[in-house]
Amino acid sequence: MRDRAIVISIFSFFLVLALCLFYTQILRYPYYARLARNNAIRIIPIDGPRGNMFDRNGELLVGSRLSFNVAVVYQEIRSQTKLVNALSQSLGIPEGDVIDALETARRKPYAPATIVEDVPKDKAIMLEEASFDVPGLVIETRSIRDYVMGRSGSHIFGYLSEITEDELEKLRDYGYRMRDMIGRGGLEKYYNKDLTGTDGGVQIEVDSRGRQVRTLGMKEPQCGTDIRLTLDKTLQAASDKLLGDRKGAVVVMDPRNGEILALASHPSFDPSVFARPNTSAQRVKLLRDKVGKPLVNRAISGMYPLGSVFKIVTLSAALQSHGITPLSTYFCSGVYSLGRARFRCWKDGGHGPQAATTGMMNSCDVYFYSIGRAAGPDNIETFARMFGYGSRTGIDLPDEAKGLVPGKQWKRQKKNEQWYEGDTANYSIGQGFFLSTPLQAVTMMSVIANGGNLIVPHLIKKIGDSDIPCPQAKSIGLKETVRQKVREGIYKVVNDEGGTGKNARVKGAVVAGKTGTAENPQGRTHAWFSGYAPYDNPKICLVVFLEHGGHGGLEPATIAKGIFEEAKKKGYF
Repeated sequence: MRDRAIVISIFSFFLVLALCLFYTQILRYPYYARLARNNAIRIIPIDGPRGNMFDRNGELLVGSRLSFNVAVVYQEIRSQTKLVNALSQSLGIPEGDVIDALETARRKPYAPATIVEDVPKDKAIMLEEASFDVPGLVIETRSIRDYVMGRSGSHIFGYLSEITEDELEKLRDYGYRMRDMIGRGGLEKYYNKDLTGTDGGVQIEVDSRGRQVRTLGMKEPQCGTDIRLTLDKTLQAASDKLLGDRKGAVVVMDPRNGEILALASHPSFDPSVFARPNTSAQRVKLLRDKVGKPLVNRAISGMYPLGSVFKIVTLSAALQSHGITPLSTYFCSGVYSLGRARFRCWKDGGHGPQAATTGMMNSCDVYFYSIGRAAGPDNIETFARMFGYGSRTGIDLPDEAKGLVPGKQWKRQKKNEQWYEGDTANYSIGQGFFLSTPLQAVTMMSVIANGGNLIVPHLIKKIGDSDIPCPQAKSIGLKETVRQKVREGIYKVVNDEGGTGKNARVKGAVVAGKTGTAENPQGRTHAWFSGYAPYDNPKICLVVFLEHGGHGGLEPATIAKGIFEEAKKKGYF
């Protein structure tokens, strides 16, 4: 009986052993075969470089450069101590940091895990030679974005950052993988699909020590599509330089077709901070800056009261939609009485009798209170929308704001209040509830410059070898007699001795424009200048906006002069 129990026990043991072998060798064969292949075959990814960005003259603005990264394949490590010493001594990083990185690499033992990014080329070559004696050490190459102009134009170009896990889940079917870089702002985001390259890779066989035996296959990476912009690199650099450390924005545009020649927003930022390794502290500082807001593109996303630049809309509405003529005269004593309320002109003592061109030249508030009330808020609202306010311009950049065009219905819905005559008075001079972006202001000025057409601002001339046609402009229905009267007024703003914009004058060219000083509940007034040159055949139209900048006839007009002079030097007129 005892012998029988021993036999049964031995038989049961061998039966279990046989079943385990069957499970391992037969049922689990695909799994272990895959592990064996992965142990012998390594795939080295090769990034597909993003497309380059060039200015209108073929000057490189944004490109890519080669980055050398130090990585390890954890499964191939034979001596962790030797590997840690090699990396610590060669790269000058603490041994504890290397050990922590290796612990992270342990989670995916068969895939290369990056330890240090963007090491100098000489150190990469030295480590590549050392890798023969240090199994598991790998030198990889990656393409990294190179922003040639530094901080200049940063809000146009945008920046890149690594794809998140949530984004990867959505975009995996489009060929994205972990650690890929995608556009986060500006053109990098708007044209991300065109700029993104197609990754390639090399499949190699390695021996037990991780040394390459042979190449099994290769897929060549494909570069992304290059794009040529409407920007002028020189005008862009000049605009950023003239804007300096001030908060604000500059937009320079061709009023004939909407091509953006320069677009600056300050404070700006260095886009490479988001592409370079070991800059997380700088990235966090940029993202958390709620005062300067350096990542906000003030030119297209900032909404501000427009001040006296809006008087172009008010005069157009009054002359075209009501019984106001260019000769209709109103007397400015410095104060405009409306019931018990008193609305002041910016000039103490007033301007005396004012008509259309003198009212515009002097930017007389009392004149515009008078014609604004005569035209009425409905007409002002209609003409503001005709000039493009209250809607996105359609520029090929993300996050453009609509601005705000108020009216009687809007106030009832949003404020639950009726519209008052005082609201109309404020509306007439670009104050009150009205808000504009700097881009909308220069688009309005282009209507006056180009014969009455609303154009679509844009930044792209070519994608690859394909020319991109200019978006179609459309007439806003402004009478030519009205447009000419507005032109006469803004001509005097710059060229008459009493004009508020005389600081924008340029030797050898005739400039027209309008200044604006907008009251601001948060502090010092905002300052504007928008204009174009030359007067008879406009080629350049611009806006300069300074947040808390004081008076539009001072610094903004002076900055505009500098940009006009640079454009003249470049041969634009």
